[in-house]
Amino acid sequence: MNLKNSTLSRLGYTEYRPLQEQAIDALCSGQDVLLAAPTGGGKSLVYQSAGLIRSGIAVIVSPLLSLMSQQVDELNKKGIHAKFLNSTLNPGEQDDLVWAIRHKHIDLLYLSPEKLVQPSVIGFLHSFDISLFAIDEAHCISQWGSFFRPEYSQLGQLKTSFPTVPIIALTGTVDQKTIGSIQESLQLENSLILRSSFDRSNINIQIAQKRKAKQQILYFLHHEVPGESGIIYCRSRKKTEELAAWLCELGLPSLSYHAAMSEEDKRRNHQTFDEKHGIIMVATTAYGMGIDIAHVRFVIHLDLPSSPEAYFQEVGRAGRDGMPAKSLLLYGLQDMLQAQQLAGLQPLSAEGEKQRLSSLFRILEGRGCRRKNLLSHFDESIPACNYCDRCLSTKSEQNMTTASQKILSLVYHTKGLQPFSVLIQILLGKKNKATTAINATSLAIFGKGKELAEAQWKSVVRHLIAYDYITIEQTNTLSVHINEKARDVLQGKVQIILPSERYYPTLNEDQLVIDSAHWHKVLAWKYEHGTVNISDTQLRLICLHKPKTVASLSRLTGLSKEMVLDFADSLINIIHELDKKESGVPCL
Repeated sequence: MNLKNSTLSRLGYTEYRPLQEQAIDALCSGQDVLLAAPTGGGKSLVYQSAGLIRSGIAVIVSPLLSLMSQQVDELNKKGIHAKFLNSTLNPGEQDDLVWAIRHKHIDLLYLSPEKLVQPSVIGFLHSFDISLFAIDEAHCISQWGSFFRPEYSQLGQLKTSFPTVPIIALTGTVDQKTIGSIQESLQLENSLILRSSFDRSNINIQIAQKRKAKQQILYFLHHEVPGESGIIYCRSRKKTEELAAWLCELGLPSLSYHAAMSEEDKRRNHQTFDEKHGIIMVATTAYGMGIDIAHVRFVIHLDLPSSPEAYFQEVGRAGRDGMPAKSLLLYGLQDMLQAQQLAGLQPLSAEGEKQRLSSLFRILEGRGCRRKNLLSHFDESIPACNYCDRCLSTKSEQNMTTASQKILSLVYHTKGLQPFSVLIQILLGKKNKATTAINATSLAIFGKGKELAEAQWKSVVRHLIAYDYITIEQTNTLSVHINEKARDVLQGKVQIILPSERYYPTLNEDQLVIDSAHWHKVLAWKYEHGTVNISDTQLRLICLHKPKTVASLSRLTGLSKEMVLDFADSLINIIHELDKKESGVPCL
């Protein structure tokens, strides 16, 4: 067995994927590499393997302490000597680590970018052989380097200080502009660029208009992913806590996670989510980078992500094991306006944030296959997936050119000073306080938009925003500007074609009776005990009759006592534990 294959075996794998082997060969020959592969694409195996094959210690730069700790623990279990150097180590532990490095007892050393760029650490690294530098989550150079994590932009000094040590930059989602930014910042002049397909075909993509969002989520949880583990992403910390509490009250085990929580609470909630099936994690984007949990079966976005890259990364938390997974994004016009407002508040990157949002808007509002639209952002062309909500829908498209002309004309006549809600009320001919205050009834267009419902008018506005026919400015007040390209719409030279609206179904709380909530937990038990040979029909009977002994469980299912013995105790416990919790005891 050659060194490469024996290293692969040590790391617990049987074969390399094609790009992995190319990257390892390049690093082993001393060439720099930029590897772009989707979440779950096996990037860490590349630098771990090359680091073990080459002489010296592999130095891995990771932005998250939790990710460092997780990878180090996993490597140590496999007999690989890995350690991390960060602020959590006390002086004695740091001394032990330095001794182990000097005596060549360490194979891989993990550091944060902040730690690595310290002059004392750079000087220390010069005192021993380094096999390679691995810059994980390298897109942070482009997204954060200039302000939030400035140390990322300082990593270019590695090539100056260690010119003969190969560098591998790894990223999960990247477009051509970001690739250039990473190469320039890290001084990777002759690097091998490897990109795998970003198509996570095992994840079903659904995007729908938001209406009664909590009830839509409830329908998804009950009808599409009962008993499964998943993540619900929200923008605000308060919303994560409120939604998690609400789901718990309904009997659906849920936890929250956001940046303002204590490190202990975050660690505990993450550990519970990692170890138990059937938990719903309601989180901000603080719960994202580095999360690698195989049994996550769904991701829901209750608020808009900040960019196509963020959306792709967050959806990619599901289905890491390659098994089928589902995603659902709910949004409306108000969500788009709020996202733009938040982007404009970024102190040093407002313009870049707005551009990334615009790219996301065009993906959401674009015609045709969702997956095709998303992957085209990453310069990847695929045929229609026949799996997303658009591909599975038989609804026709609608020509909204006349409607677009009406709304653009109304923006012009009201000088762009009225919110869209008032403009739509004018088109619908609503006489109320808002329309009366601006004497809207005197406008020739008043009431000339009754051919569309309010929701359809909002979809027209969303499209005009997404494709830059109008621009929103939100300082102290909202103002709408008609862009030059809108002239072609007003003159009928450009047609506005919109996909028909899709409304995801709702499920009211009172329809989720206690037995249904119990069913989620019993299914979660089944998924956790993956080897249990018991059908959903048999489980329904067990839930109904609630057996208390192995013998009664055997009679009820028709299975022999020997067959049920392995799982009887845990199943009987969960059935009767649910009865005890009907009185309002917290769900976790």
